[in-house]
Amino acid sequence: MACAKKPPPGEQGPRKPRVELTIVLAAGRGGAPSGPHDVVTVTPEAPPASRQMFERSGMRVAVVGLPSDGDPEPFMKTAVAEAEAAGSNATVLVSTRCLGDLQPALEKNVGAFWTVPLVVGARCEGAVKPNIGAAALVENGGASKVRVTFDRHTRAFLKVEPLP
Repeated sequence: MACAKKPPPGEQGPRKPRVELTIVLAAGRGGAPSGPHDVVTVTPEAPPASRQMFERSGMRVAVVGLPSDGDPEPFMKTAVAEAEAAGSNATVLVSTRCLGDLQPALEKNVGAFWTVPLVVGARCEGAVKPNIGAAALVENGGASKVRVTFDRHTRAFLKVEPLP
């Protein structure tokens, strides 16, 4: 009986275990225009009134606008759960509210929001944590792009990097 010999790791051919998506934080008002295969564009000044779904590089991304008033926690729980049920691998939350207003609900529900890589909100008086769990909190105007790295096999996000 002969053993099959595997080639060394460098000779197995190209492997792409990770997928990188770029989320562009566009200035102005209007919907999220379509972009290249690895870009999702959101407009923080005008969050979408209803959930928007995008498929990029095999990943499904939901963009959800948060209401400008009221308790954000019940809305976020429902919106994230509905996005996951619709097949989203990641849900981006966009708000005109101060991130400091959203921070307590995010900290309380970090386990429930494990598919939320990015929360975009307005600048606040005082400091806001840059991350809660693995999710990045980005103030509108604090970055122009955010790179989200996913594991291709588990479809879970691994890393979130705000870019200038």
